[in-house]
Parts: sequence; C-alpha cells; structure tokens
Amino acid sequence: MSSPYAAAMQILPPLSRTAFYSPAERLLHGKDPQRALDGNGPQDWTDLDTSVHCNTWTRRGWRSSGTVRVGVNWFDSLEIADWSTAPHWHDGHGVTWSAAPPAGSELALCLCHDDPRVREAALGHAAGRPEVLPLVLIRCADSAEPVREAARAVLAAELTAATEEDVRALVPLALLVGPRRHGARAWELVLERLGSLPAAQVVELVGHADHEVRFGAVRVALAHGLLTADRVACLVADPEARIRLAALRSGVLPAERAAGLALSGRCPEVRRAALGLALEAGALTPAQLWETAAAGRDAVVRQRCEEAARHSADGLPGPLLDALLVHPRTTLRTAAVRALRGAGRAGELTAHLSDPSAPVREAARRELRAAGQDPLAHYRALCADSPVPGAVFGLAETGDASDLPLLRGLARHPEGRVRAAALAGLRRHGAATPEELLPYLADPHAPAVRAVRSLVLPYARTRPESWLLELFAPGRPDALRVAGLAVLELRPLLVRRRIARSLTSHRDPAVRGWARALLQERLKWELYAGRDAALKLADGTDTPLDEVVDTEDPAAWTALDIGVRYMAPYEAKAFGSRAATALCHWNGRIREGAVVAAAGVPELLPLAVLRCADWAPQVREAARRVVADALRDAGEQTLRGLTPMVMHLRGRREGRWAVEAFEAALREPRYTAVRAELCSHRDLRTRRAAVRISLEGAGAMGAPALARRAAGEGDAVLRDLWKRAALAAMAAQGSEDVAVDTLLASRAGYVRAAGVTALRAAGRAAEGSRHLADPSGTVRACARWLVRQEGGDAGEAYRRLCAESPTPGAVLGLAECGSRADSALVAGLLGHSDDEVRAAAVAALRLLGVPEPGPQALLLLLDDPSPAVVREAARSLRPLAPGLPTAHLVERARPDRPVHLRRAALRLLASQGSDEGLPSVTGALDDPDPGLRRTALSLLRRWDWKASVLRGGFEPGEMRALLRRYESELGWKERHRMRLTW
Repeated sequence: MSSPYAAAMQILPPLSRTAFYSPAERLLHGKDPQRALDGNGPQDWTDLDTSVHCNTWTRRGWRSSGTVRVGVNWFDSLEIADWSTAPHWHDGHGVTWSAAPPAGSELALCLCHDDPRVREAALGHAAGRPEVLPLVLIRCADSAEPVREAARAVLAAELTAATEEDVRALVPLALLVGPRRHGARAWELVLERLGSLPAAQVVELVGHADHEVRFGAVRVALAHGLLTADRVACLVADPEARIRLAALRSGVLPAERAAGLALSGRCPEVRRAALGLALEAGALTPAQLWETAAAGRDAVVRQRCEEAARHSADGLPGPLLDALLVHPRTTLRTAAVRALRGAGRAGELTAHLSDPSAPVREAARRELRAAGQDPLAHYRALCADSPVPGAVFGLAETGDASDLPLLRGLARHPEGRVRAAALAGLRRHGAATPEELLPYLADPHAPAVRAVRSLVLPYARTRPESWLLELFAPGRPDALRVAGLAVLELRPLLVRRRIARSLTSHRDPAVRGWARALLQERLKWELYAGRDAALKLADGTDTPLDEVVDTEDPAAWTALDIGVRYMAPYEAKAFGSRAATALCHWNGRIREGAVVAAAGVPELLPLAVLRCADWAPQVREAARRVVADALRDAGEQTLRGLTPMVMHLRGRREGRWAVEAFEAALREPRYTAVRAELCSHRDLRTRRAAVRISLEGAGAMGAPALARRAAGEGDAVLRDLWKRAALAAMAAQGSEDVAVDTLLASRAGYVRAAGVTALRAAGRAAEGSRHLADPSGTVRACARWLVRQEGGDAGEAYRRLCAESPTPGAVLGLAECGSRADSALVAGLLGHSDDEVRAAAVAALRLLGVPEPGPQALLLLLDDPSPAVVREAARSLRPLAPGLPTAHLVERARPDRPVHLRRAALRLLASQGSDEGLPSVTGALDDPDPGLRRTALSLLRRWDWKASVLRGGFEPGEMRALLRRYESELGWKERHRMRLTW
C-alpha cells in the first residue's frame, strides 16, 4: 500500500545518462543496486553505504544546497540529486515507501540510511532479495543492536538458501567487515555455511588491491597459519600499517629476522615492534644494542636500545667504545666514560673532565675518584693553563671559596664562552652581587648575558629611577651605559620616556640617540589607551600617576578624561575614590568636589586646566579659580608645566579663558625667562604661542639672533615668523652682514630667499649671481631679480653655467627664464654623467614645453639607473600616457625590476587606465617593498573600477578576484562607500 509520500518519490527527473553521477545518486534516480555501482568489489559496497549514510543525514530545519559539476557543466545540486525525496521515517506511517514491496534501489537506499529505524524496517523486506544481500552483510556490523540482530537473522536464512558459489562471492566482503567492532559474526556465518575455511581463497585475497580486504584476509590467514615465513616477511613491507604490525606480531618470523627488521626496517612502527620482539627473545647482543643506540634513525628505537644495554657496557670493543666517547648524545658519552676504567683505559678519564655536559663530567669525576685521583687538582690545572668552558664549569661544581679568585679572573677572559662559564660559577657560589654583574649585560657574547640576566634584571626592576640615571653619570664605563640601556628597556614606556628626557644631551652618542629616538615617537592616545590608564588608576594598587599617564603629553590627559567617563558608570565607586579619576568622573558634583581638592596639588593641575573647559558651569568656575590661584602663587612653575595643556585646549568651546589668562601672564616682563624657555619647548602649539608673544615687542631681539632662530627652526610656521622678524629688524636697524650670512646658510629655501633679497639692502647685490644655481626655485627667482636690478642678464649666466659646469639648479634656472631656443643646450645634458643633472635636464625640457625628446626617447629614459631620472621621465610621459605601449609598461612593472622603475611604470599604467595594466597594479599590493604597496593602493583608489567592469575585459571571476584583493586593503567605510557590484 502506497503512503502519502509516494507522490514525492515519483516526482523525479527523467532518467538520462548517469556516467557522471555517483552510485548513491544513481540509486536515488531508480537504478538497480548492481547497475548503480561502478564495480562489484567489496569496497564499492562499503563506499555506497557511506555515501548514502552521509547524504541522508539531516538536522531538523536544515536544508543544504550548492552547485556541482557534471561533465563540463555546473548544475544546482538539488537538480542532480534532491535527497529530501529519499525515503525517511515518519512517526505516523513508518518508512515513506513509494511502493510495496519496495524496489531494489529504494530498499538499498533504506539499508544504508542514516536513521537506524529506516535500516531496521528495510531489513524486514530484504528476505529473498539477493541484489541487496551484500548490504545485509554490512548491516551485520551495524552500530545499532536491533539492526545488527535483524541483519544477522536475515543473512543466516539467505546463506542457507544460497549456492556455494554465491556464498564464496561474499567472502571478500565478509573479510572486509570482519575486523570491525561488531563484524566478526558476519564472517562466522559465512564460515558456517561453507563448512570449512576457504584457505586458497583467503591466501589469494592476501594480495587484494583493497587494503581493508587485504587486512581482513591477513588476520584470518595468520590466525590459521596459512602463510609461510617468507610471505610474512613480505607483509612486513606492506603499505598498510595495520598489516605490517599484524605480520610482526604473529610470531611467525624467526627472532633473527625480527632483530634485522629492528635495525633496518623502513617504517617506524615496524622497527619498534620488531625491536620489542627481538628484546623479548634476546636476539640482540650488547654490541648491537649500543650500535643501534648510537646510529639508529629512530629516536624511540635508540632510546629503548640504550635502556636495554645500560647495564652491559663492560667488555665493549675498542672501536665501538671510541665512537661512543665522541657521540653527540650525552647519555651515550656518559655510559662510555663509565666503561673506561673497566676496559683498562682509566688514563683517558681526565680528557672528559672538561666535557660540555654536566652528567659526563660527573661520571668522569666519579671514575677518577674510584681510581684514587683528585678531580679538583686537574680542574685547577686546566683552568690555569688553557681554560675551556667545560673545565670552568667543572671547577665551579667541585671547587670551594679558595677558587673564587681564579673564577673572577676567568670572568674577564677574552673568549665569551669561558666568561659565561665563569659567571655561572660565581653565581653558583653566590660570590657576585647584581651590581658587580650589571656590566655583563652589555657583553657581546650572548651566553654571558644569559648567565647574569636572571639575577640582574629582577634586581634592576626594583631599583629607583635615580639609580638608573647614575648608570649614565660621567666617568661610568661604556659597558655599564650599554647595560643601563638594556635595563631601561624593561621599565614601562612612560618611565623610559621620563628618563630619556634627562639623557637627550648626554655625551655618549649611543645614549643620546636612544633618548632622542624614544622621545620622537609620538604616543597615540585614544579611547582604549585612556580606558586602560583609568583602570590601572582605579584598581586599588595606588599606582603612581606618572607610570600610567605621560604627564608631559596633553593628549594623555584628555585620553584619561575620556577613558574615565567611559568606564565610570560601571565602576562609579572605584573611580570616584581617587583624586585623578574623580576629576574626570561623569558626575559633575564629583568633578566639582575633586577640583576644589586639587588646589595646591601640582600633579593634578593639568586635569584642573582640563576642567576649565568643562561643560558644567559650576565645575568650570571652580577650576578657573584653582588655576588662577596657581598662576598667582607659583607663576613660573605653573606656566612651565601647564602651558602645553592650555594650548591643547585652545579649540574647545570654553577653552579660550585659560588661553587668554596664560598669554596675559606670559606677556608680563617678570616671566621673560619662562617665555624664552617655552620658545624652545618640544610641544609645537606651546612653542608657536611663546614665539608670537616674544615677537610682539619691537626690538626685543637683534637681527643676528632672529636670523639664527629662523635658520635653525624646524617648524615652517615658526621659520616664517622668525624670518619676517629678522627682515623687519634689519629694515629698522640696518642690515648686518652676520644676519644676512646666517639667513643664506639656512637649509630652508625661503629663508635663503629672504637672505638673497636682503643682499641689496646690505650693499652686496653683486653676490646675487652666486645663488642663481641654488637648489630652491624661490632662491633662484630672488637671485634673478637681484641680477636684473644690477643690470645683468641671468639667462646668459645660466647658459654659461650649463656649458661649463652644469648643476641641477643651473639647468632648472635656464628653463625658468630661457626660451625654446635653449632646448638644444638642455637636451645635450641628457647624457651627462651626473644623475641629478640628467634628471634636471628632463624636468627643464618639460618646463620649456618643447616636443623633444619624444615619447620613445622618454621611454628609454625609464630604464635609467637613477631613480631621479626615472621619476622625471615618468612625469613628462604622464600627459602622453594614453598613447604609450601598455605591454612595454607592464614589462617594467614586473617584480624582478628595480623598485623605482616599477613605481614609475605603475603610475603610467594608472594614468592610462587600461584594463591590461590593472593586474600589474593590483599585484603590487603583495610586493615586499612597503613604499610600492602604498603607491599601488593610492593608484587603485583613483582607478575607475566601474569602467573596467563595463568594458568587459576580464572574466567575472578574474575581475572579482582583483576587486577582492583591493578591498582587502580597505577599511569597512571605504568598502561600503565603493558599493561596486555586478
């Protein structure tokens, strides 16, 4: 009787060619089991069972789908095989058969089903169905007991009615299933039906191609003694590990052959199992055991041989004992040293007293004492004459206090390993303090550093900062200063920065460079850093404020403020209990109370300044009173410490009050010294404010001093202020040669330009021609103006310079004031030996606007070895990029080309915008050079991706791969902004 689910099973795609289908899919489409399989071997049946079991595994509410390839085409997996139409269990109807009795394909599907209830129900229809008898045999080893029992009953009945030929056909499958956990009964049923063991068939199946059938046949053959020793020896080399072990453990092989396999077996498990058998039979001599322990390729075999031979080292042959004495393994050398005295070679023991290994040295000392000698005397003689690390270690292990002077002398030995051994010996005797061992942290030999590191570093971590600063005091040894730098690296970053501020002018270049490099690293304070600092302050450990916050960095205070307000709602009590965190609390009343309590506490004044711009008026007014009192009572100290914080808050809505109050204080004459100090402050905003205030007073500084500040200033804004002030001073007081020369010597171009302009007022206009070839275009323009004012011809001067001794500035200057008639002179410099002159010639021709050199000549310049020439050639080619050969540029963008050439080629490819260049530009994202990666990412950001998609020059998969590689470098905001889909 058909069930309500019969219709679902009948709605199947029409049968077509199934050469590309799997056997399970063929069953689902209605093929008979025999026709569905690719073969009739036992492994085909077990593979079918596994495949159907996996495909019928379902989880409630889940439905999987995908694409599969059939031949050369891709299809939806549900088109090929919709496993939801396969029979399944229904609580009201049982199995959803499509017909009664079920067809062979449907019965086979149910016998392999994931649901044990379906398998058990299918066994009720399996009687008299020989096409599914192999699956019934497989079910005899089922994990579900009801299924197992039902299958065994069906199999017993079917085997009784089957012919002997049919039963023998099931023997390979029964051997395959037999080794399974519940598979032995299937093999027993087949044997009961045959009446005797099919020995010839089992022996034949020992060579079967399938390893599972082969293993089952080997088990049976070995259990019944069907294999000769030679055949078993062949099985030891079988590719399947289970077969190799079964052959070894069968006991058929003689002990001598097992011993040979322990030494020469190709597989680790064979060697180890054979060694166990050989040791049980006593087939290996002590010499063989020691040889295997020394030369065996298997670590487990070597170790077991060594353990077995440990008590039989006496009487070894001389050559074998010599080999063991120089073996790299410590345990073998130790055993050989113990055997020396028994072999009558006690005189060789002294040579092993200085062995690098402690167990070997201990064995040599024990044997020497047994021979009536004193090892300590030997150690003293060795260390006094020609010390080696082993001898120094041995002296430390056996010596006493009288040997400490010798160890101290060896700690200064020129060889690093000897120094390391002596230091370890001194530590062993407790004869060296951390202060004495501190210089060895700078030892060039790493083992010497390791010997003292574990003692010195814990001690150094507990020392105060004053002790660290003393390590860099004048007169201290160089090694001690280097060790001090190593100790500083263990301190928190903020402590290192605080100490580094005291070392920026140290006489040692290494110390000075370390301090300046550390301070130049700008700390990035954001929400997470401020939150971590807030948690450290509120953890109840009373951590000093200067170890959590960089007290000289205004950004650190604002980050702490944000971090406390972020965390305070969760830990209100903890954050309100400490003054620093209470000043940043989210509750305005707590902030107001903390501001009042901060009066007179210098370390909290930066937070009080922060509260001067608070959004709550009550907090703001209280904070301003505290800051005003600090300015009145300790003006100089307050201005020095708080001006950076005040300038940091200049842009806030309520931040102007503090800025105006501090600027007013800085204008007072009594704070002139403070103002001068702030003009050199490391904080840029503070320095700019102090300089502007200092320059307000007319005639406050002389022209030479102002010129020196302009020439030495690193900030462009401040350079301009100092320069303008110097020019104004010279205009008011008269030009001074010292001031003019100082401006002319500056590294900044527009400061030199101001000096060139000042030459005329100083009566030195004739010197203008010296600056015509200056590297800066601004200076050259001022020099040309000065020459024209004196009636000279700058063009003729440039032509003379380019003809006689061309420089980059002269070439560019000629292009700036010359005409197209000068192009021949400039083009002749394209072959100059100086890289900078060639690059300037390319740029000059571009400025002159002449057609020469053409695109082909510029393309040749791309291969110039100078990066400057290639860069200028690429700039000249950029307007011509659409007409350039793309293949030529792609060839020069390959990874084996120089970086500067690849960068120019990528820029030109991006200017072209052709699809042929997109893979080269995208591929540069994986280049090891970070600069080239940045260039490629910048070019791809400007690439017209939509145009590339619409042109269709790439397959969709290729285009998608390029876009995904580009998107992997972007943040989520940029990816969202692109929204490129197709």
